[in-house]
Amino acid sequence: MNFILQKFFNKFIYRPLIKLKLKKVGNDFRLGFYSEILKPQYFEFGNHFYCGPFAIFGTNINNPVKIGDYVMFGPRCIIQGGNHDISYQGFLYNGPHISSELGNVIIENGVWVGCDTTILSGTDIGEGSIIGAKSLVNKKIPPYVVAAGVPVRVIKPRFETLEQLQNTLTNTNSKYSLDTIIKMHKELGLQYD
Repeated sequence: MNFILQKFFNKFIYRPLIKLKLKKVGNDFRLGFYSEILKPQYFEFGNHFYCGPFAIFGTNINNPVKIGDYVMFGPRCIIQGGNHDISYQGFLYNGPHISSELGNVIIENGVWVGCDTTILSGTDIGEGSIIGAKSLVNKKIPPYVVAAGVPVRVIKPRFETLEQLQNTLTNTNSKYSLDTIIKMHKELGLQYD
């Protein structure tokens, strides 16, 4: 199948079919070509979602995924919700083998995720944060920070000044107050000019 047919298939066949199966989907949902969502009934997407090509998103009933508004993923990203119960006895055991211990995947409004990033169960990425390329995200990331690495760690605040942060909170109608974010950032040793 040539490139034009592949893009046509993604835009006019696969993407509309996936949208019908998602638990929730907002306006302006754009899934890159060659991207796939496994078990879409456990995914919620807000408005203005964009994902580059070659992404794979999957989860299960125990670990649903909720993605807010204005979220953007680079190419080749992975969301892997759901984990196997390590006490599972192998293929002969007929009991449940999916673990719910690590929890959901939550990605709040305005998050940017760099290419080749993997996001695992139990991840909560705070509003307006940026995740650097090739990161492994496996924990809670506070709002309005830049984080990267394997495993991910917070590197710095997203903005250099409190005035820039306050303007963004006001302009985006954030659910967070400036004081709340300052407190979260101070706990991590982050400072502003």
